[in-house]
Amino acid sequence: MSLRTLIVLNILGALLLSIASMAAAYFFMHDQLIALFPNAAQAKAIETLQLLLIQYAAITAAASTVITGICFLVLSRYLIRPLQAMVRGIEAFADRSERIDLTEFAHAPKEVAELARVFNDFTIKVEDAHARDVEVSRMKSDFISTAAHQFRTPLTGIRWALEALEKETLTESQMALVTSAKDKSHQLVNIVGTLLDISAIESGKHKYTFAPVDIEALTHAVAKDFGELAERTKVSLFYVPPENPLPLARADAEQVKWILNNIIENAVRYTPPGGSVRVMLESGVDRVFVHVRDTGIGIKPEDRGNIFERFYRAENAVAKENGGNGLGLYIARTIATDHGGDLNFEPNKEGPGTTFTLSLPVVS
Repeated sequence: MSLRTLIVLNILGALLLSIASMAAAYFFMHDQLIALFPNAAQAKAIETLQLLLIQYAAITAAASTVITGICFLVLSRYLIRPLQAMVRGIEAFADRSERIDLTEFAHAPKEVAELARVFNDFTIKVEDAHARDVEVSRMKSDFISTAAHQFRTPLTGIRWALEALEKETLTESQMALVTSAKDKSHQLVNIVGTLLDISAIESGKHKYTFAPVDIEALTHAVAKDFGELAERTKVSLFYVPPENPLPLARADAEQVKWILNNIIENAVRYTPPGGSVRVMLESGVDRVFVHVRDTGIGIKPEDRGNIFERFYRAENAVAKENGGNGLGLYIARTIATDHGGDLNFEPNKEGPGTTFTLSLPVVS
């Protein structure tokens, strides 16, 4: 209910109460006149009383109308308009991060002007804090990019040296050490590549090549690539084709493939032997959806708010010792939102595990 409506209802209530009091007074005085005046004078007295009450009612209605108009003008100028300006300022700041300076409150009540001043100070502090966060984030991204570039060259050299050493004549224990070191160097090179991807994404330098993409064919191909891993870990991997043909998505095929690789691999690796992973597709209004449902270890309620944060790994995921670095889901969701889509999850309603859902816009 608006403030104007509340004012009108209060004035109408007061007016009705006044009319009711006049009616009560009329009936009371009517009975008194009948008792005081003889029959010949009663009619004249009652008529005079009626005229007086009608005049009083007319004066009251006119006065109420004038008072209502004055209240509207005063409240509109000094209270309602300032409050409406504040509401617009709050909405602009909340929806678009646009700060509207609320300074035109010279005639507003002291409390309203003080509220506007506090809100102005609050938005300035929020903008300053956001600017500092952006600068810190930029510096961190620059540091990560520089460090990753510096690491990449020596790590690549180490990997090549270990691969060359593998071809030499070595004892069984020496070969095991070289193979282990080579695998670790591959992991380090992959981590460096991931850090460079994060730096490019956060700095806006990550380039996408958008084109019509057959998500059904792409998802089927990625799911088939994990058949060997699923068989080795004794997990049943199912690809469920859509009931109807899907529209083409507007996407960068390589980047979407990266997302699908990440969420399907996670689903297989974090599902115990004997469990299952289902990859399903469907279409919606201007969207195509890829659902990856597993019967794995799930995500604890206390971890759900942080699962897409950088370097975050849930406690039960760390316990699996799968060698993750806590960056995959962060990058995957960032890529999805850069496409105008999203990546999200929800616990399975029936049975253990989690369902991740990737949504992408279709070609318009």
